[in-house]
Amino acid sequence: MKPMKIESNKFYFLIIFLFGIMDVFAGPGGSGPPAPTAKKPPPPPGLSIDENSVIIIAISLLFGIYIIYTNILKTKTPI
Repeated sequence: MKPMKIESNKFYFLIIFLFGIMDVFAGPGGSGPPAPTAKKPPPPPGLSIDENSVIIIAISLLFGIYIIYTNILKTKTPI
């Protein structure tokens, strides 16, 4: 039998070294996020969502009826 040799595993040392460096970079510190400016953004435009909803519903209903009707005409039904 051969005696066991104690070999240093470079991979494990590399992983430990990289985690040690990550602790330096990811650690707390610094001054934090920048302070917000006093200038407020402009308000969004005053467009109403419900202004033309009846027209949109009517158009979508008519378009759906048109698609269903053309699909029924294209399919052949057995007698």
